[in-house]
Amino acid sequence: MLIVNDEHLKRAGIKSLSKRCSFCRKPLSEYPLIMNDDAGFHVFHAACAAALATDIILYPRSFPFDPRLAQRNEMRIQH
Repeated sequence: MLIVNDEHLKRAGIKSLSKRCSFCRKPLSEYPLIMNDDAGFHVFHAACAAALATDIILYPRSFPFDPRLAQRNEMRIQH
């Protein structure tokens, strides 16, 4: 969710900009902000969200994955 003003902030359930970015841990002092839509509740500076997305794309092995999916892919490679 893109947060660009106080109304968006309230709808997202964030009480103030004193909360810290989930990526860099600095206070969320200005807009725009990005909130994830996963089960966890994380808010990022827009630049931090872009950096995180880049990390996920460039270094996918460093992020959690489903071992069952990895096994399935290994089986495909062996056959």
